[in-house]
Amino acid sequence: MGESSVFLTRILDVLLDGGDQIAFAHRGRSMTYRETFDTLRRLHATLKSEGIVPGQLVAITGGNTPETILLQFASQLLGARVVHVDEGRTDLLELLEVDHVLTTEPDGPLVTSRVARAARRDEDTALPRSIETMFSGDGTNLVCYRDVYEEMARTTQPNPAGPQQVLLIAPLSHPIGNRLTCKALLAGDTVVLHERATGTGSFAAANRAGEA
Repeated sequence: MGESSVFLTRILDVLLDGGDQIAFAHRGRSMTYRETFDTLRRLHATLKSEGIVPGQLVAITGGNTPETILLQFASQLLGARVVHVDEGRTDLLELLEVDHVLTTEPDGPLVTSRVARAARRDEDTALPRSIETMFSGDGTNLVCYRDVYEEMARTTQPNPAGPQQVLLIAPLSHPIGNRLTCKALLAGDTVVLHERATGTGSFAAANRAGEA
């Protein structure tokens, strides 16, 4: 039996053990680590019931919301590959032949299945051995990350001075914003999500709150 993904194992552990510490602050609302774990569990159950299975390609669209990164985790827990697609790049959905589209947009369905595939028989709840996270770049180019998330999980530890606030301006759909958010959660910090500028795939900056 192969080893489980270190990244997914640690993400589940920190969310489950974080308790009342604030994980996300966004649009005047906050989510504790316990609430974040419960939300992830509900999203995981929903995606499983929608027939998302290992090896499928799942596209995620949406803004800087907690649900965007949690949809990523939920999909990866099911063994799916994930690609973040910027707003205005719906052309990529056809080019990439994605199996499902997930969105955090309030006026859209949570899951849109683009191909009809039978769900697999439940094979217990074993975690995948690794994850694959991709990001849309210029043109049809994709940036793909695998081992970087595993290494992040092995090396990231809580700050000795206690939980910090991390102000995230970079989009969650960008590799930098995505990895900074994952690293902050692994450290038990609070991610303050700033809304990205509409219609742009670039990022401005991502700094710890209060730093120059």
